[in-house]
Formats: sequence, structure tokens, C-alpha cells
Amino acid sequence: MICNICGFDEFADVNGRVNAKCKNCGSLERARLFWLYVEKYDIDENTKILHIAPEKGIYNRIKSKIGSNYTVVDYSPDNFKFAPDCKHIDLTDLDLWPSDHYDYIFHMHVMEHVPCNISYTLFHLHRMLKKSGVHLCIIPFMGGKFDETFQDVGGDERTRRFGQSDHVRRFGRDDIAMHLGKIISLPKRFDATLEFSEQTLKDANIPETHWRGWHIGTVLNLKRDDYKLSF
Repeated sequence: MICNICGFDEFADVNGRVNAKCKNCGSLERARLFWLYVEKYDIDENTKILHIAPEKGIYNRIKSKIGSNYTVVDYSPDNFKFAPDCKHIDLTDLDLWPSDHYDYIFHMHVMEHVPCNISYTLFHLHRMLKKSGVHLCIIPFMGGKFDETFQDVGGDERTRRFGQSDHVRRFGRDDIAMHLGKIISLPKRFDATLEFSEQTLKDANIPETHWRGWHIGTVLNLKRDDYKLSF
């Protein structure tokens, strides 16, 4: 097994998951799966990418390819010391960001943190894509039904309801069609083995629990027009 992002071959256990985290770049299973999809794209120095809350290993790989056309952002840029060019973004205030601008927008485990109507954020991210653009993301799906609150219920209650103290919502597996499915066109199922061989997934140390179904590492490969609420 080898990290397909940085090439390192040693992994650490994380939260009971054996050999889940690359000891070099820090990638988790979902990041290594995400990178397999990124590698399918034609990315060169003219490609414009917006990457929200970038992962260290992926940042290093993309930055070396496209330089200044790679825009990395987060609400708290100071948390990304490995990316000195990381800029501030507020996903509840995207009106002034350019339209038809990016070839790709990337993010993982971001939408559960955004304290506003998720339709607003997804609308603007898709507006910011070029017509041929792709929104590649991982939105964690958990057991149960959709739940959300912007009230100050405290960290313990947020952890109980949403899985983490800084989350504002849970994307439930039991009613996907009634929440996220009303906003964007989702595939009928997720199955990474339709895109990659089982050996490729094993070699990248991606466990079978991440290969299929709706889970914390499901990769959504969305086109600009997959946002459903446009007129």
C-alpha cells in the first residue's frame, strides 16, 4: 500500500480506523479516493481551480502544476500554514465572486460547517463554474435523517446531532432525496469500482467501506447544470 498523493508507504491509525492516515502528507482514506478522481482530469497551467479547505498533499500536487491559477481558500486561512497563499472565503457571502470562472471547484467535508441555507452556497459555487466546469466534492453522509440548526445549542449537542461540535447539519442517508437531492442532481448510487479497479483502490490504501454507497467519503462529481434550482 502506498499513498497515491505523496508516495509514502507508512500509515497511522485514526479513531479506530487501522492505517487510515498517511504519516507524511496526512491524507485520510477520503482524500486518497478524491485524488483518484482529480487525476482523471486534464489539468495544466491554464486550468483554474478553486479549492476550499485544501488538504496538504493535494495542495502540494496541484500547486506544482498550475501555480497562480490555483486559488485556495478557507474561512480561517491561518489554519493552513502549509498554504501561505490561502485566502479568506465566507461561503455565506458569495455574491461578488466571479461567474463562469473556474474549471474545477474542489472541497471535502465543508458543507456541514456552513451556517446558512445550503441552497445559497451551492447555487453560487455552480454559478462560479465555467459551463464545462466540474464541482468535485465529498459531503459526508451519516446514518439517520437530515438535521440542521443555526441556534446556539452548544458543542455537546452539536456533536450528538451532527457528529462534531462545529457542524451545523447532518446529511442523513435515510432521506437524501428529500434534502440534497432536491438541490442537486445526484447519481442513483456511488460505486468507485465503476471508475477504478479494485486493485487500484487497494494499492492506494482505500478500504472497501469507501468503495460504494453513501458514506463519509462518497465523492460527488457534479457538472455545472447539476444544480437543480436554476430557472
